[in-house]
Amino acid sequence: MPMPMPMPMPMPMPMPMPMPMPTAEMSSSCPVDVVLSLRREKTARLLRTMRPYHVLPALSHSWGSAPAYMSLLCRPDGLAVLDVSEGGQTDRLEQRVRVLSTISSVVVLAPRDVNVVATLRAGAVNVLPRDAPPRELAGRIVAERRWIDLSSRRHRLRVPSQSRPQAVPHQASQQVLLELLSLPTRQWCCHDLGLLLGTAGEPVSKRALQARVMRLNGRLAPYGVSVDAVHRWGRTRYTGMREAVPYEVPPAQSPLRL
Repeated sequence: MPMPMPMPMPMPMPMPMPMPMPTAEMSSSCPVDVVLSLRREKTARLLRTMRPYHVLPALSHSWGSAPAYMSLLCRPDGLAVLDVSEGGQTDRLEQRVRVLSTISSVVVLAPRDVNVVATLRAGAVNVLPRDAPPRELAGRIVAERRWIDLSSRRHRLRVPSQSRPQAVPHQASQQVLLELLSLPTRQWCCHDLGLLLGTAGEPVSKRALQARVMRLNGRLAPYGVSVDAVHRWGRTRYTGMREAVPYEVPPAQSPLRL
């Protein structure tokens, strides 16, 4: 009677490798570095329409995406497209553009009923109707990229911070928070920072933002620095980094002599 053939041993599944954080060398070769979306399902259709013109990346990021922000922070002359589709959250559009323009030049693709003047005043380099012909959109986006490249040769949009610590937090969200708070020319209101780091539907609450800053301070403590924050009138303003001063117990006051 023939002997049964032994069953082959299953091969072990390889462990997934952690995804590296994007750097300037890893950035896309398209004129646009990042596409941020308030409704990704509609942005996906726009990207498919624009694919033959090679001006937008193949994928979009949701508002608040840490990898998207890190990619922009690695490029002082970056260009981001904020796609605002019909029915999207436009109630805070000007505020979103204002905080996003701190780290990148911003082109807004928006419905025609959006207040273009207010969006431009908020910091957008251009506001384009998203229902324009794809060929026209591509040409205008390329023109914006050409203007940014010309301007960056004459003046850097952002100089590197001299006081930025060399700490590398474990989480991408903490790394983005460190980069934002290290910008030398920007002071952040807690509401603006919470909006930038939140999702399209909900900003980060003030309490959650304070908890993130506390965790970041724990990572920065070995380097002798901490986040500088000013609390006043119910708001917190983050003004950058400062040397961490150890807490000292005040000496006991001597009793008053009557």
